Amino acid sequence: MFVSELLRTMAKSLRSKWKRKMKAIKRVRYGEKERVVLEKMLDDAKASGSLKTAQEIKDDAMDTTAKSEHNHATYKNEHGNYPKWMSRKKVDKLKKVQQKKKVNKKLSQKKKKV
Repeated sequence: MFVSELLRTMAKSLRSKWKRKMKAIKRVRYGEKERVVLEKMLDDAKASGSLKTAQEIKDDAMDTTAKSEHNHATYKNEHGNYPKWMSRKKVDKLKKVQQKKKVNKKLSQKKKKV
């Protein structure tokens, strides 16, 4: 029981304890410096008038309700063209899939007639 407990916990060297202690001290020191810088930025923003409230930011938000001209399923637009950003490999793959669907549909219609 005692041996298994020793094997589960790792040894803690003096070096790692010292490093942990120093990191904690640095965290406090740099935290104070960062707070001072942020407060200065906030004061500058208030003075220049560039500080906005949450409501102003919501009002100035960009309109994202634009409708895409490409079909979300086929990626084609009204002229049958694919989007500019789509790679040639992706276009060829989509065309291949559409062709397979078309062939399978024709075969299933032939089977229904017979």
